[in-house]
Amino acid sequence: MNTRLRFLTVPAALLCSGLLMAGAAQAAPQVSVTVKVERDVQTTDADGNTDVQRQEAGDAAPGETLYYTITYANSGDESATNVKLDNPVPDGASFIAGSAWGEGTDMLFSIDGGKSFKKAAALTYSQGGETRTAMPEQYNALRWVVPDIQPNTTGSVGFSVLVK
Repeated sequence: MNTRLRFLTVPAALLCSGLLMAGAAQAAPQVSVTVKVERDVQTTDADGNTDVQRQEAGDAAPGETLYYTITYANSGDESATNVKLDNPVPDGASFIAGSAWGEGTDMLFSIDGGKSFKKAAALTYSQGGETRTAMPEQYNALRWVVPDIQPNTTGSVGFSVLVK
């Protein structure tokens, strides 16, 4: 049986938190977030040359790697500070160790569905009376804390997953 999973992007409103909204007459940050999910697709031309390109994932088969890019932008006239960008690891996939990136951000991880986030080294759980450090394949959500997004600027963070 060939199982294929469909991956949808998470609405931006669910990803971005920590902003204070001000009245229309006051200056305020205006942060928007978009999520892109891609996979590598290999093509071969008439001469037998192969090329690998990233394309929108749409759906994916077990064993495929998906690349998530979360792009944020501040179109407001004030800086946005301590912006939290959360993204779940989709059901049917596992986080790939070392794949999270985001220059100038604080990267945190969750093993409880996004209820709490910690740095990887501090992410622990109890099993059989022992405290264990969570393994990357146990991460089910990621958070990036962006300390400052200046007006009219953009940035990106991301991670990769392996489809189970």
